[in-house]
Amino acid sequence: MPALRLTLALSLGLAAPAALPANHTEERYYSILVDGRETGQARLKIVEQDDGSAYVAANASVKITGLFSYTFQVEGQEWWKKGKLIGLKCFCNANGKKCEMVAGHDGMNLRIRVNGQDRVSRDDLWTSSFWKLADAKFHNKQVPLLAVDNGEERTGKLDYVGTERLTVANLPVTCYRFRVTGAGVPIDLWFDQYHRLVRQEFTDSGRRTIIQLISRR
Repeated sequence: MPALRLTLALSLGLAAPAALPANHTEERYYSILVDGRETGQARLKIVEQDDGSAYVAANASVKITGLFSYTFQVEGQEWWKKGKLIGLKCFCNANGKKCEMVAGHDGMNLRIRVNGQDRVSRDDLWTSSFWKLADAKFHNKQVPLLAVDNGEERTGKLDYVGTERLTVANLPVTCYRFRVTGAGVPIDLWFDQYHRLVRQEFTDSGRRTIIQLISRR
């Protein structure tokens, strides 16, 4: 219910997401830094319709050389309808370990196939692309997560931290900061007024990784 979501948002000190034009298309470009050094890039293309549906195409690549060598590539597409995931296609190669995942809605549930193995799941999963903020019903509560790199489902905790101002393309942007815990390493996420991803930060195996928005159009 829109009114309920607005009430929840305001109770957390959040504004409702700013209205976007019908049939709105946006591209976002991110820099990926590991231990302060740029090691890759990511791109998001978001197409939103006035009927509440959204299509997202994303890709990211990372290459680290030296004593610690690592490569990562992912390409994915997501289809959403009124806040629910109704379709997904994703291919990931993480240091030679490959994962291919597809998902589609059958009218009642989300059916997921990961490397040829089928299962049925809930359709209110939040994908680890994190391109948009999870539904308000998950704020400061448990949130079901679908990892786009390996197809795993986990339950984390999504906590609202507060508002912060970040600089994007030399312009200040007021962001909502959230933290995901309990589903692997803790992840900090920053979202703008449209509840779209601006920054992601986490530390894994002692390496600090930052995914930072650098431009959009």
